[in-house]
Formats: sequence, structure tokens, C-alpha cells
Amino acid sequence: MRRAFKLKTTALIAGAALLVACAAKTDEPRQTKEEMLADFNVALEAAQSTSGPGMPALWTLADEDTTIHLFGTVHLLRPGMDWRSDAFEVAFASADKVVFEVDMKSEAGQRALIKDFVSRGFYTEGRTLRGALDDETEKVVEAALESVGLPMDAVNAMEPWMTAANLGVMKLQNDGYDPNSGVDNVLEAEAKAAGKSFGFLEQAKDQADAFDLLPEDVQIEFLYETAILLDESPKMLDLLVSEWADGDVVGLGVIVADPDAAGMGADAVYNSLLVNRNRNWIPRIEAMLDEPGTVFIAVGAAHLAGPDSVVTMLRDKGYEVTGP
Repeated sequence: MRRAFKLKTTALIAGAALLVACAAKTDEPRQTKEEMLADFNVALEAAQSTSGPGMPALWTLADEDTTIHLFGTVHLLRPGMDWRSDAFEVAFASADKVVFEVDMKSEAGQRALIKDFVSRGFYTEGRTLRGALDDETEKVVEAALESVGLPMDAVNAMEPWMTAANLGVMKLQNDGYDPNSGVDNVLEAEAKAAGKSFGFLEQAKDQADAFDLLPEDVQIEFLYETAILLDESPKMLDLLVSEWADGDVVGLGVIVADPDAAGMGADAVYNSLLVNRNRNWIPRIEAMLDEPGTVFIAVGAAHLAGPDSVVTMLRDKGYEVTGP
């Protein structure tokens, strides 16, 4: 079965950044850039064959005294993009509590990010990135790093997954994407100003585990494919954002969360970044139903699309979740 290009969305280093990368399968020969782009275009064509209502999707789960809204976010956006809808405004305004993936803003959250996330992305015992890469991979990665003004020596102490994160984010920011315009940052600022309380579905350690516990060969392919497709990543993200803004959950799932398209059900990256984390969030969301009030959950849009989404998992457990 062919190995298709995938976009992965997760919260990263300095404030919920969207990383564009590939889900690597190391038991198959590497694809060329042209082959990866061809696979992406196949997925894109399938995604664009469906459409949404013209606004980002919103779901609701409720019992007799609790209402939970689920909203998919994009962690970086181009400034000035209008993504808000009337349905979103009503749901967000009604919430007593806003829940994000991880705490990145409080003093305790910042300390945890440094201790439990950032520090995990660096080699110990004298190992280096150059030492981990073969000649072909090092050449591709070094050229990609230089294209965003980052010397290889500046990241030589970083593990492959952390290098991929920094590389992908720097490229998107250089092209005009801004974490300050990302939905999560906007919502957190507005929730704080409105006096809403906050909750989080996981800790910095959990997000680090999703990357750091991947086998090193998978991390290296993750980095290689990030590097080889780096120039295309802003355009690809533009297309992803268009699907999200249209509320085309089916189309979004085809691009970012469709294991059947490439046999990715057993893929380490797909499982680690999406499936396992989604599964871990379910009991935490269920527990919210025990407290009266209204909760607004905002997580990366990839977690709410596809056959292994949070929405699908809740429905599979018998919950009535209204929405697409």
C-alpha cells in the first residue's frame, strides 16, 4: 500500500505551534519529494470533494447540568484571518471554563515546559544530531536549516524530533504564520480577560512523550520528510486551514487523520501524536460531566477529525455528541 503524505498537528514549544511533517514508515524505501507531493495532492483532491458549512466545526456534549463544547483549533494562523462564527461566539461566551491541551502560560506551566518538554529534546552523554544522521539525511536537513537562517551547529545537540519542530515552525513563521494569531492564544487571552477558569487535558510531559518516546529511526524520518518538504509547507498549511475554516471535517480528516489512506493505523507517529493522546483525554472529558456548568474545550483540529478522533471515541462510548 502506498505511503501517503500526512499533516500532523500538535502543541509545540513556544505556545501551541503547528508543525507540518510526514508520518514516517521506516520499513519502506524513502519517497522522493515529487512522490510525497503527488500523494498529498491525491489526499487534497479527496478532501476538496467534500465541503462544510463555511465556518469551523463545533460539537456539543451535554447532560442534565453540564454542557461541553468541542472546538478544533489551528495553533498558528496568518494575522487578520476571520474564523469566528455566531455559533462559536455563543458557545465561547457561555463557558465558565476553557480547557486547552496543555498549560503553556502560567509560571508553573512554563517551568514544566522547560523541565518536561524542552529539556527532553536534547541529547545527553555527548551524542549529537550529526552523529545520528546518515550523510544523505544530514545534507537535506542542513540545507533546510540554512534556508531559515539556522546553522546546523545551532541544533546539533537537539534530538531529531525537536529539530523537526523548530525547523517546521520557523519556516511557517518566516512565511507569515504567527502563533499570536493562533486560535489557542486568542482564546486564552479572551478567557483570561473574561475571568473564566482554565483546565488542561494533559501535561508537558505527555506531549514530550508523544515525540521523545518514538524510536530514533522514526524521529529521523520525521525530520527528513519535514526538511525535504519544507518549502511546500506554508502552501500545504494554507490548504489545511481552508478545510478547517470551511468546517469540512471529512475533508480535514482525509488530510490529517486518515490511517486507511496509507496503512497508518500501526504507524508510530500517527498513534503517538493523535490516537494515544485522544484516548487518554476521553476519561478526563467524561469527568467534566460530573461538574455542573459549561465547558469549552479547544484542541488542535486534527484531534477532532478522522476515525480515531475524540468525537468518534466519545460517540463509540455511547455519548450523544451533536455536530458534524
